[in-house]
Amino acid sequence: MFESCRGRQDLVICGVSGGVYAPQTPQIVLGTSHRCPPTRSTSAAIRSDCSCPEPCQTASMTKSNPLLLAIGVLLVGYGTNVSTPLLVLYKERLDLGDSATMAIFTVYVLGIFATLLLAGPVSDRFGRRITCVPFVALSALASLVLILGRDSFLMLLFARFLLGAVSGVVLGVGAAWMQELMGPGHEQRAAVLSTVVAYFGFGLGPPISALIEQLGADPFVWPYVLHAALTLAFVPLMFRLPETVTFSERPPPLRPQLGVPPLALRTFWLVIVPATIWVFSFPSTSFALFPVIVSDAIPGYEVVVAAASGTLTAWSALLARPIIARIGARASIPLALIAGTIGYVLGTIAFATDAWGFVLPAAVLLGGASGTITAASLGVLGEMADPATRGALNSTVFILAYPGMAMPIVLTSVGSITGLTAALVGVTLLATIAAAWAVTAFRRNVTLVA
Repeated sequence: MFESCRGRQDLVICGVSGGVYAPQTPQIVLGTSHRCPPTRSTSAAIRSDCSCPEPCQTASMTKSNPLLLAIGVLLVGYGTNVSTPLLVLYKERLDLGDSATMAIFTVYVLGIFATLLLAGPVSDRFGRRITCVPFVALSALASLVLILGRDSFLMLLFARFLLGAVSGVVLGVGAAWMQELMGPGHEQRAAVLSTVVAYFGFGLGPPISALIEQLGADPFVWPYVLHAALTLAFVPLMFRLPETVTFSERPPPLRPQLGVPPLALRTFWLVIVPATIWVFSFPSTSFALFPVIVSDAIPGYEVVVAAASGTLTAWSALLARPIIARIGARASIPLALIAGTIGYVLGTIAFATDAWGFVLPAAVLLGGASGTITAASLGVLGEMADPATRGALNSTVFILAYPGMAMPIVLTSVGSITGLTAALVGVTLLATIAAAWAVTAFRRNVTLVA
């Protein structure tokens, strides 16, 4: 796997520290001959000598790295939704109301913001690996805490908070890490890959939990044990991933920042921001709200329907790959918002008429919309990102997206005043306005890159 780098003419990633080393001798980087000390650039260099520590691993020998990272992201996504189809059981076991049940799901958002604001800048300064990998391990710990919380509402809230903290780091930093592992020119592919594996993981939790419950095993214990065991077994392999951030004498500031390049500001505010606030507003209703509010219409099958809805929501995000490949990231955003709006319409019909079957096609539309907006937004911004602030930029996308996880509790809270049907109609109208705005922006060619 490792060999001496002396005399190599390509980019070298050091097998000792994982850093990308630029030699002190003259070289050509992006067509410009100059002497360069270690910098944050991960661009390939045509070089005559190598002064990095031996042994070294060449960039051409790291094809397995994106796969290792993808599995880590998948495991975090999986852990996030192990408890989701069990919400109806927690509601009965702990005698909770609708809003308290939704709080178990949405407290996750508080954990996300506890880490997401600083995770990107920290990883830009100290590295992706040291920031990301420990939080993958923390995902396993959160599952074990959920076992302890099976009879405690407060413990459940704490465990879900921990899962949010994990996601805040791993999804944002992992997306930046994936783009750097796959290299310049592959930003959109990396964005799609990191999105697809995260959503595939989101979709694993519900059916596994439902299967364990149907087999008669304790659903409040064994789904979490399985996730914790798989995660802890895999974490040591992630330490083999190379560090893609190299360290300069002037590191980026360690403070919350957007990381948006000046040339991307117009795209960011007029296209990305209005779209990404729906990234989790769409699927959170399908994961957590619709199965709960139609549960009275499906006695005895609540967990099965909740699991089916959750899995369809998550795995429909895989539609992002063919959609973006066919029509491009720019056109995918308005299409996704239209699909999500239709999903809200179907969910509202399911609740208002007890026609619970509409929840399932709604899940497909809401999940597909979420995955497509995520991948398209990360890809569009990734092509314009400054490598020194890539982590902050990717984290910013998720900062905008994750408040949508609170949509179920917002709707039940508003619904307690106006009636839930009126609340659902209201949010559907807001989604319609967002879709109309995105279509208008696309027709006026607001975005700067395809």
